Amino acid sequence: MSDDIREEMKKLKEEMASLKDQLKEVGRGERRHRHGLYVDIGGPVHDYMDDVLQSVAEGVHGELAKSIFIGPGGTRIVMRGRQPNGKSEEPIDLARAAGIMSALGHEHRLRILNELIAGGKYINELQEKLSEITTSTLSSHLNVLEEAGLVVQEKMRGRYLITMPGRTAYEMAAKITSFVKQGEQQ
Repeated sequence: MSDDIREEMKKLKEEMASLKDQLKEVGRGERRHRHGLYVDIGGPVHDYMDDVLQSVAEGVHGELAKSIFIGPGGTRIVMRGRQPNGKSEEPIDLARAAGIMSALGHEHRLRILNELIAGGKYINELQEKLSEITTSTLSSHLNVLEEAGLVVQEKMRGRYLITMPGRTAYEMAAKITSFVKQGEQQ
């Protein structure tokens, strides 16, 4: 996991802790526990408000999990170890690698990934941010990225999310570009 992602996660955890403390100050009462988050806002009079705030807290938790640990097809990412010699446990699937590199081989697709790094977006939000790309072209690029496993579309809400492989691929493209640029300057 990159330092930027770790720092972003640290900031989000601090913000969530702050929000949790603020919610506790609103009132004391029945304590509910869902997904490791606690929300205390008062007794039975505040049940509706409690449910709304709990839903928001669960949504934040779910978004963090989705945006950081989601993999192709909406599966959770489980990192595989390496052998003592430093090589991967499985040989590289060259055809799959070529497909992923091909998906990264277009500036518009990299711009889409760049927009999704900050969080999930609906197609109309992407269209606003990337107004130079027509809607049909944007849709086509999203399909290519989805087929490569770099983004997924939520079934219920329709938002596009970047996967962990998508984040990694985007970061690799940025690092490769930086290395090439440094080599050209020498």
